[in-house]
Amino acid sequence: MSDRSSAPGGLALIESLVNTLDIETTADSLGTAENLERFGITEADLPRARELRESLRAALLAHAGHAPHGRVTPLGELLARAPLVVAVD
Repeated sequence: MSDRSSAPGGLALIESLVNTLDIETTADSLGTAENLERFGITEADLPRARELRESLRAALLAHAGHAPHGRVTPLGELLARAPLVVAVD
């Protein structure tokens, strides 16, 4: 458990999504009934939700000066597919 406080406001949802994977144990809780409801997704949405989670994780790691844990779709590319376009640099 970290001594850090939770992310403020709406960022808490992003933090929750990113934290659905324990990288050390590879335990993935995104597909639990609780998290499906929390994030408003279905079983069919899981592959895209996981792709988003890993892109967010890679962006956060890059911001902290670290390489991603694996190959991911760049967040900017992933967001460009969405109806709302957000530029991240």
